[in-house]
Amino acid sequence: MRDTLTTFVIVSIAYIISYALTSGFVYPIQTTLLPNVSEKTGLLFLPHGVRIIAMYYLGWRAMFHLLPASYLMWFLSVYGNGLDLGVYQPIMSLLACYVGVKLAEVLIDLRPHVLDLAAWKFLIISGVFGSVFNGIGLTALQHEAQFHWNVLGYVIGDVAGLLASLFLLLYLFKFLRHYNDI
Repeated sequence: MRDTLTTFVIVSIAYIISYALTSGFVYPIQTTLLPNVSEKTGLLFLPHGVRIIAMYYLGWRAMFHLLPASYLMWFLSVYGNGLDLGVYQPIMSLLACYVGVKLAEVLIDLRPHVLDLAAWKFLIISGVFGSVFNGIGLTALQHEAQFHWNVLGYVIGDVAGLLASLFLLLYLFKFLRHYNDI
């Protein structure tokens, strides 16, 4: 029980921090540099990386770990920032990421259990699959007119966010390893 609670806290904090960085740092830069891009589509969405990594390591249980933080951030986005996001969007995103990881497992027949190069490749491929499903699902829920452009925007933002998350984790682990050696 204690391990489950610890995992829940770590995953929730990681999701909330990544979402806060995205909404507080990335979105303001995006709206300044690219004012024509929809507020609903982030071109660097860091929480996608947290979702994919959690789905990879925790499987279907990650949905229960991520759901409270996802709805907390959804609530803050809808009522704090005035975004018009559907109530089912967090569930759709989590399901899309889970399906993306499972599809990658089936198609690639590779699921490394250690953090080596194959694991990073698998996470990226899973993230792309999850991002495509996420883009299709969220665009369908929003009933957007330019379906393919919105899906493309979600894919770009999710994949860029996943790559940035993996890059940040790489340097975090290097820092922690160096810090432990001191």
